[in-house]
Amino acid sequence: MPRTRWVAGQCFGPDHDPEQYRLLEFRHRGGEAEVWRAERTSHSGRKEIVAAKIMLERDPSEVHRWLGRWEDVTHNANRLGVADLVVPTFLLGPWPHPPGHRSTGLVAYQISPWLDAVPLDQWARSATGGPAQAAEVLLRLCRIVDDLHGKRWVHRDISAANVLVDADALVKLIDLTFLTPLDAALTVAVFTPGHVPPEQEQVGGYPTAAKDLFAVGTLARTLLLPDAGRLDLHEPEAQTRRELHEAGLPGAVADWLCEALDAVPERRPAPLVPWAERGCELLRALPAERRISCLQLVADGWGRPLVVAGGPGGVEFHAVAPDQERTRLQPDGAPPPAPALPPSGGPPGVRELAAARAADGGLAVFAVDRRGVLWCGTTGQGWSEALHSVSGVAAATTPFGEVAAWTARGGIVQMLRWTPGVALSVSELRRCPADRVLAATAEPEGGWSLLVERHGRLFHCSVADPHRYERTSYDVAGSAEPPSLQQLLAEPVTAAAVAAGPGGLRAGAVLADGSVALWNHGPNGWRRAAERGRPGGGDRAEGFALVGHRGGPTCAVVGAGGVRLRLLGSTGDAWWRPTLRPATRVALLQGADWRLSLAAVVEDEVLCWQEDEAQRWRPVPLAPC
Repeated sequence: MPRTRWVAGQCFGPDHDPEQYRLLEFRHRGGEAEVWRAERTSHSGRKEIVAAKIMLERDPSEVHRWLGRWEDVTHNANRLGVADLVVPTFLLGPWPHPPGHRSTGLVAYQISPWLDAVPLDQWARSATGGPAQAAEVLLRLCRIVDDLHGKRWVHRDISAANVLVDADALVKLIDLTFLTPLDAALTVAVFTPGHVPPEQEQVGGYPTAAKDLFAVGTLARTLLLPDAGRLDLHEPEAQTRRELHEAGLPGAVADWLCEALDAVPERRPAPLVPWAERGCELLRALPAERRISCLQLVADGWGRPLVVAGGPGGVEFHAVAPDQERTRLQPDGAPPPAPALPPSGGPPGVRELAAARAADGGLAVFAVDRRGVLWCGTTGQGWSEALHSVSGVAAATTPFGEVAAWTARGGIVQMLRWTPGVALSVSELRRCPADRVLAATAEPEGGWSLLVERHGRLFHCSVADPHRYERTSYDVAGSAEPPSLQQLLAEPVTAAAVAAGPGGLRAGAVLADGSVALWNHGPNGWRRAAERGRPGGGDRAEGFALVGHRGGPTCAVVGAGGVRLRLLGSTGDAWWRPTLRPATRVALLQGADWRLSLAAVVEDEVLCWQEDEAQRWRPVPLAPC
C-alpha cells in the first residue's frame, strides 16, 4: 500500500482561503501526485465532495510550470466540449496543514468533481458481467477517444488509472495534463509503463493518435485479463495472444484485440468505435467462462489414470469411478485403495498446472493462478504459495524419486523440488533465460529437456543431470555445465510438449494460427520433422500433448473438431478420433505397464480413455474425488 505524507483532517486552499478544502481519504499515489477524496466548503457555506490531486514537486519553478500547463488544459478541454472528459480546475496554495496552522511553501492542486467510480483495472477485477459487460465499457471508452480525435486532439496518457468506471459501467476519461492538439510540437514526452506503443514520443516531434489507439488496446487486454501483469512492451502482441489462449478465449478474439497492439501505427484501427463494435459482437457470442482451463494426467500407482484439472474454482481430481473398477485386485482380494491426494480446491483462478508423483506415491501439484502466483499442493501437506510473478509450469519425477517443477520468473528458469516429508526447495538456473516454461521431460542420457519461450520465440533448454547442480549455483562462472539452448521457432506458440522415447527426443507446438509443428532431435540437434499444418487438414488446434512410447512417439491434438490421436511415423495420415465434440485441453500418459491413457476437456467435461491389454482403446468412466 503506497504511503502518504499527509493525514485526513488537514486543510488546504488558495492563498486567500487556505482552509477551503479538507482532506478526507487517501486514494492512491501516482508518479507525480497523490489523489485524495476531499471536502470543499464554498463561500456560502455549502459543502461538496471533490477529488484533489496534490502535486509532489517541491521546486517552486516546477510548481508554477505545472500550474500554467493545467490552466491551458482547463481552457482547451472546456472549449472542445467532449462528453465524458472530466475537466478539472486548478489552484496554487500552501501545503496541506492542520486547521489554524498555515504551512509555508506552495504546491499545485488539481480539483475535479468527485465520481463514485473506480479505475478501470479495479473495476475489471470486481466486475461480474463477464466479457460482454467488459466490451460495453470498452465501446464507451472508444466513443470518448474518437470524439477527441475527431477534433484533432489527443490525450497521450490513457491508462487504467485515468479511466474511471462506475457501478453502471459508465466511463469517464480523466487526467488531461498532457492533452495536446495534433499540430503542436511536443515540449515533454510521456511514458506510462504498460500502455505506450513501441514507437515513442520525442520532444520537438508531433503527437499522433496512434499512441492513444495502442493504449486503448492495452485497456481492452486489461478488461479481458484483469489479473494479468503488466504488458511487456517488447512483445505486446505475442504476450497478449498467449494470455488470451491460456484464459480459454478463441483465436478470433486475439486477432481482433491485437489489431490495436499492432507494431505498425498505421495499421491500428481508426476510428475505434467500429473496431470496438466488432469486439462486442465477438465477446457477446462467447459461452460462459469455462469450468476447466488446464489439466494433467498422472498414474495412481495401480495402472489407473488420475486427472488433475484446474479452472476458476481451483483444482479438482478425477479418478476411475469405483463402480467401474477394472484393475487387478490386491493380494488380499480387496480393491486398490483410493489415491492419496492434495486437498481439492486450492487456489482460485487456476490458469496453468503441472503434477507428478514421487517414488513413495505422494502427489505434488503445481498451479499458477491468474495473479501469476505459483502454488504447491502436496499429499499430506496441503497448499502453500511457492513463488510470485511466474509464467508457465512443467513437472516430472526425478531419478531420485523426488518431484521437480520448472517455471519462469524475472526472465530466468526456477527449479522447485519436493520430497515427501521435506520442505519444498527452490533454486534459480541463472544461465537458462525464459519468459515462460512450456514443457519438460527427462532426457535419455540423463538430465532434463525444457521447452521455454523467450521474447516470443520457442527454445529448447537442456539442463544437466540433477545431481550435478544439486548444490551448485549456475551464477558462478565455470561452476557447472551451463544449459545448452537451441531456438526451434522464431514465432510465439500457444502450447508445446516434449517427450523422450526409444527413438530420442521429440517436440511439438501449436502455433498462434492453430497449426502444429513437430521436431526430432538427432546427433546434429533439432530439425523439423514436417511442415507446419493442421492435423489431418482439420480445424485449428487448441491443445497438444506428446508422449514417448516403445511403439514410437504418440501425439494428441484437440480443437473444434474433437480429439485426434496418432502414432507419429506411422504410414498414412490416419488419426484415431475418440470424439468429434469440441475439445480444448488434452493430456497423454504412459503407464508403468506401457499402456497409454488419454484425457481431454470436451465441452467443459473431463473425458478419459485407456488402452487395454490388447492395446485397444476403451473409455474410462471418471468420478470426482
